[in-house]
Amino acid sequence: MSSNTTSLPPTPTHTFTPAQENILNYTEGLAGVNLPLNDVTSNIMYGSPGLIAIVIFLARSSQVIANRVRLLSTINAQKDQQQYWARTGSVVSWIKKNLLVAPLIHKRHNKEVQLSSAINVGTIPTRLHTIFLAFYLLNNVAFCCMLDYRNQSKAVLLAELRGRSGHLATYNMLPLILFAARNNPFVALLGISFDTFNLFHRWIGRVAVVEAIVHTFSHLDERLFLIYGLISTVAVTAILIQSVSVIRQAAYETFLHLHQALAAAAIVGLVLHCKNANLPQVPFLYALISPWVMERLIRLGRMFYRRGATVHIKALEGEACRLTFEIRGRWTKNPGTHIYAYIPSISLWMSQPFSVAWVEQSPTRNPSWSPTLNRPTSTGTLVEPPSGEVKLDFPPQPSRSKTTISCIIASRTGMTAALYRKARQSPTGSLSLSAFVEGPYGSSENMKYYGTVVLFAGGVGITHQLSILYDLVSAFADGTCATRKAVLIWSVRIKEQLEWIGAWLDDILHMSRRESELKVLLYVTRTTLGREESGAVLKEMGLSEHITFGRMNVQALVSGEFQDRVGAMSVGVCGPGGLADDVRMATRGVSGEGGGGNVEFWEESFTW
Repeated sequence: MSSNTTSLPPTPTHTFTPAQENILNYTEGLAGVNLPLNDVTSNIMYGSPGLIAIVIFLARSSQVIANRVRLLSTINAQKDQQQYWARTGSVVSWIKKNLLVAPLIHKRHNKEVQLSSAINVGTIPTRLHTIFLAFYLLNNVAFCCMLDYRNQSKAVLLAELRGRSGHLATYNMLPLILFAARNNPFVALLGISFDTFNLFHRWIGRVAVVEAIVHTFSHLDERLFLIYGLISTVAVTAILIQSVSVIRQAAYETFLHLHQALAAAAIVGLVLHCKNANLPQVPFLYALISPWVMERLIRLGRMFYRRGATVHIKALEGEACRLTFEIRGRWTKNPGTHIYAYIPSISLWMSQPFSVAWVEQSPTRNPSWSPTLNRPTSTGTLVEPPSGEVKLDFPPQPSRSKTTISCIIASRTGMTAALYRKARQSPTGSLSLSAFVEGPYGSSENMKYYGTVVLFAGGVGITHQLSILYDLVSAFADGTCATRKAVLIWSVRIKEQLEWIGAWLDDILHMSRRESELKVLLYVTRTTLGREESGAVLKEMGLSEHITFGRMNVQALVSGEFQDRVGAMSVGVCGPGGLADDVRMATRGVSGEGGGGNVEFWEESFTW
């Protein structure tokens, strides 16, 4: 063969019509993809929430400043001197009532929507959350529809849709991962709860899955880079299916295992998909993985810093357990926090969130430190130290702090059911296991800024409210809060559940309160005893003067405390969804009375 002879290309196994060949030109790489417009859409998608975040930060900062001004002006004031702060402007009151704390429809928000007694479809977002979600959803739909319809070629149109949907699905991964992180910096920066960020995480995930499906079915064949993309799409679709509320709550630990494994598969598949085709999103994906890895390293560091813990588990009446964690070192004693507990013998590597009810810190002497001192012998005489040694009358004793963290958990499914079962089966009704503690996480609104604080709790929701109440009563004695009236209202099913926190509540009731008022109202919704017999039992517990049998009238309670309030008022709730919705509705009802009552509402829901 001569040197200028060129080799012929291999004979194709398939023949295509000119129209088919034209379509194939737009089924891979960046052919037909509008890269400049893709960049514009992702910039808007990040920029618009960024502007909203700035507005929220400024509003939050102004609220913090106003709260501190109120604290400084009322910290030494008498009850009647706080009346200036009891009301706010009618416009502010209207915004709170109809936007900031309003449910989407009527009053249902935290109570789950049930299709049957065994099937629920989750909760309904609030009105404000719905506005944010609608804005986000409409943005993504609009971006996917911003195509060049002037081009009559269907192949080019599909190529542009393929590029746009894939680009948006990829860039949605950043808020998707960030909003699910326990160490999300925006929780503290914006004062938005982890529960709210988790709500946004779920909806961003749903949108990203739909965009991934659109991207995948815009072109599909057997090429390797398309197979990698298909793996990623299948993984996120599986996440969407198994994250449905009824599946998530029926087998929460199984859900978490699958969720994390599928998320890892989706990210790996997406990286390989983009890298195989040398797409411009590859650097972004590498940058995306870094904070994800860093956040988990921070969690591991926080957990192993304490070198493990011992947890003492005590079975309680009413299908609950008291968990008491003994950890080394000091503990940030903030009210309204929760921890994540790892108990390997129960669940190898999975953790469970528990609200912190009570924290006690005590120093323990270092056993390796043994100074030479004047000390009595068995005969009662003193042994003098050898010559040259310093004689100490009150020697410093180096110590290591030991902290005990107590939580009350209800027996549900998974880890909580296993803990309760093991403790109940123990001959003593208790056992001790090795554990790791990660936290603390979260922190409620600072209640010390308000003249009146009303805390509602249902069942084990008392754990969250108890730590806040203790912090308030401690501030009563120290004179470091504006609060002059605190009310705890707790509802339980049976009287035995009152014993969960009986000793702790008794300690709080006997703490010094100066001139501040503390009121505790307890409700028992079920009882198998007669009223006189129940009263005798409760009198033995020292709580009879606080007990009411039957369901609480939330509206009447909130209205009554509003009428007798001192200064600004805060109403918080932690408990079942139905109770939270009732408290929300009652608080909204009083916030507009008399031209605008200065009432704040907050809830701790743990709906993830």
